[in-house]
Amino acid sequence: MISLVVVGAIALLQNQGALSSQAERTLERLVREKTTAYGLILQRVQEEAEAAAAYARQVYAAPLPASASSLRLLMPWNGTGYGGRQMEKELASDMARLRQVGGFLESLVSSNPYLSLGYMATESGITVFDKQEVVDVIEAIQGFDPRMRPWYRLAREVRKTAWTKLYVDVNTKKLNVTAATPVLDPAGRLQGVVGMDVLLETLQNDILNLDIGYRNEPFLVDAQGRAVVRRGLEDRETEWYKTYRTDILLETPNASFNRLVRRMVAGESGIARYRLEDGTENYLAFAPIPAVSSSLGVIVPRSEIVKPVQESGKLVIIVMAVSVIVAIGLGLLLGNQVTRPIEDLTALVDKASKGLVEVDQIPIRRMDEVGVLARSFNRMLANLGTALLELEKREREGPGT
Repeated sequence: MISLVVVGAIALLQNQGALSSQAERTLERLVREKTTAYGLILQRVQEEAEAAAAYARQVYAAPLPASASSLRLLMPWNGTGYGGRQMEKELASDMARLRQVGGFLESLVSSNPYLSLGYMATESGITVFDKQEVVDVIEAIQGFDPRMRPWYRLAREVRKTAWTKLYVDVNTKKLNVTAATPVLDPAGRLQGVVGMDVLLETLQNDILNLDIGYRNEPFLVDAQGRAVVRRGLEDRETEWYKTYRTDILLETPNASFNRLVRRMVAGESGIARYRLEDGTENYLAFAPIPAVSSSLGVIVPRSEIVKPVQESGKLVIIVMAVSVIVAIGLGLLLGNQVTRPIEDLTALVDKASKGLVEVDQIPIRRMDEVGVLARSFNRMLANLGTALLELEKREREGPGT
């Protein structure tokens, strides 16, 4: 039983350690897989922005189309309004080509559920959108210039496809990230910029409803350690011309948590534990999403991780307890089978030692060593009884016979 308890305790500790390690690896793997999935989504958006830019280059390199669609365009601000007869006359060829690009954008964006908007703005300040109603929204704003927007300025600066930082979208007034691709002529001059928008809300809805089998608290931080997705941030008001205000997770009261956020900002991935003020511990699994310079983190209370481990430990303890009870029962049963014949044999030997040879023989119901001993004792009693009877007979017949 001692051996059983020792072996069981060792097995319990090893089992708990293995289950805890497995749970940690599973949590880290799930977060990595999620960020990989987001990366693939954003990669597709980037490829579609580059495809639209390639199409626009072809349109601008080809002769002016004989006919163009009737897509509405956002014309440049003239000081009192957008566009005007003189401006439309001067920019007619640019408008015709841009309308042709707009038709391509409509088909491209409609096939991708993650895209909220596709558009192209030119150096002349004209913009075409895949959704016509956006023009009405922006025309209600005075002095809007697409060339001053983060996506246009970024593409103009880097001269290749790039992802903007999170900013407030003019149309939806929500946080947004854009894949911006420059459209360059054969001489390398900038003709315009194609933008493909992904609302943070698209990722946010998925992140905040993350199902990993444990109670969890997911969040997304940007390169400055700001929380851009977190429960409680969904309803904060945003305006396109203002900087989005949010929590800085590098400056929380918990120094251990702050150190882990620094690792997230640095683009690391992994899983670690940190302690709260009340003494409880949390796990934080994290992995980067390089396309948008952000990192996904998932906080899981340690109690959630060890819960199945504790349940398995209870099962092992129950099995050990049942095993001990069974062992005790079998020990008593086997011990009784061994000791009872020996006790009977001991009693008969004691009677024989007192000269009582006319005693019942030991019933033999076993073939082991105890049975062999009992048969030998029965023969001894029989021989002893025969010898005593012979001796008594001689004594009765007297010395002369």
